[in-house]
Amino acid sequence: MLTEKFDAYGEVLPGAARGKRDAAGSASAVLSRVGQSLFWLLVVMIVSARIIYYPASPTFVVGSAGEPTHTVAR
Repeated sequence: MLTEKFDAYGEVLPGAARGKRDAAGSASAVLSRVGQSLFWLLVVMIVSARIIYYPASPTFVVGSAGEPTHTVAR
């Protein structure tokens, strides 16, 4: 079904045939979907690498304050 496009004054818009626009629109939609998929794949990979290679609670040990003379002597 071919529909014509009109401007604000009721004139038919030139070059508003839907055949060419649909092809360009569908290609744009496919590229958009591919780009979004690649972006989220990258996000999942980064988060997964963060979970796998870095522990949630790092083993950071703070020295006890029981022996301040040892610390001061350094």
